[in-house]
Amino acid sequence: MLGAVLTGVMVLLFLRDWRTALVVVVNIPISILAAMVALWATNQTVNLMTLGGLALAVGILVDEATVTIENIHTHLGGGKKLAVAARDATTETVIPRLLAMLSILAVFIPTLFMKGAAHNLFVPMALAVGFSMMASYLLSSTLVPVLAIWLLRTKHGGGSSKATLFERFRGGFRGLSAVLVGWRWAVVPVYLISCTTVPRPS
Repeated sequence: MLGAVLTGVMVLLFLRDWRTALVVVVNIPISILAAMVALWATNQTVNLMTLGGLALAVGILVDEATVTIENIHTHLGGGKKLAVAARDATTETVIPRLLAMLSILAVFIPTLFMKGAAHNLFVPMALAVGFSMMASYLLSSTLVPVLAIWLLRTKHGGGSSKATLFERFRGGFRGLSAVLVGWRWAVVPVYLISCTTVPRPS
């Protein structure tokens, strides 16, 4: 519940739309419930390790839906109709979201080769993370765009021309990045010097 609330606040802060926040928040409990069903199907129990795995996965559960819904807003800002924007935005992020999920799941593969007590402890946690992340990926590719169409249709008849806080932040970051890249001959040496001269704790 705390993760869902904080996620909703974050989305409201950047996109200033309670409908968008609701779409992202709804994705979290459904993904966790799907993971619980998968854990039950694999003869796992609800314990400290599986709950810890679900807690670890909350971050990527948020990311999957947030990336999809933010990209929908980006396409809406380009003047597309809502349904077309939802389809194009979801299709555009399918592969990047899949690669992000697989990169995180790869970290937990070594737990499958553990032996003894370590195997009994960490395999349930890895399964909890994997099941919840896979559920979130599927929901972000199916349920999230559908909910976006249902909930945003009353707000967007076509495109949205109002710049969001996140878009303004992204524009400022893009300008800062361009300046830093243009002065990279000075930025890189300063960065390397600062990294080598920072005092380390004894």
